[in-house]
Amino acid sequence: MIGTILVLGTAGSGKTSLVKAYGDHLRSVGVSHMLVNFDPAVSTLPYNPDLDVRDFVSISRILEREALGPNGAIIAAVDLAATHLSEISKSILDEDPDYVIVDTPGQLEIFAFRSAGPMVVNEISHGQKVSLFLLDPTLAQEPADLASLLLLSTSSTLRLGLNTLNILSKADILREEERDKLLGYFEEPEALGAELRRSKGMARELAAQLLDVVFLTGGVPSPLLVSAAEYQGLEELHGEIQRQFLGGEVEDAGRERE
Repeated sequence: MIGTILVLGTAGSGKTSLVKAYGDHLRSVGVSHMLVNFDPAVSTLPYNPDLDVRDFVSISRILEREALGPNGAIIAAVDLAATHLSEISKSILDEDPDYVIVDTPGQLEIFAFRSAGPMVVNEISHGQKVSLFLLDPTLAQEPADLASLLLLSTSSTLRLGLNTLNILSKADILREEERDKLLGYFEEPEALGAELRRSKGMARELAAQLLDVVFLTGGVPSPLLVSAAEYQGLEELHGEIQRQFLGGEVEDAGRERE
């Protein structure tokens, strides 16, 4: 087994769509993999998961049994799912794929900032490990919003202890000038800080100072442009994941075993 890829991001950032598209790409190039759905609240999936947390927990039963609202029920379901990690881990090890791709819950905070996320990292992530943090371009157009997403990405990295690749998801919806502006902030991060400081306020100044530190330490790598809808950027994404796992030394890493 080469490694595990955890797909993270805010609600609506395209995590599930990317899991499907990347799984399709791996299949097309003959790479063995497993798709793991760890979102107990999702109603439908565009892919057939090899392991599905909904087989272990039922959100509807939790709603019926417990006096909880929808958000509380999701939290309870994710926490309950964590008690089945040994079974999920055994299934992965028995199958022994080259790559395991974990589709995380829609609400980032339920996974990354509660106990379930680190438990998944420790229990079912085998081989090398990396997280993909999806930057939703619909939320990244304004400097303050982009800063918030980058700080979330950094916080998730610290919380889970994983190397993180930032992914500019839904790249197909960006106009060329929007794409160039966003990428320009990573090439010249001081421009993002300058934009934030043009707006008065303690919050903007704090965000600018935090980002200065994060960029200075190399904590925010430039994002990869990926479109799950158009199947764009998947080969580049796989290449970067290979470099994370294998140092770029194996061009066809993970090819289906004969």
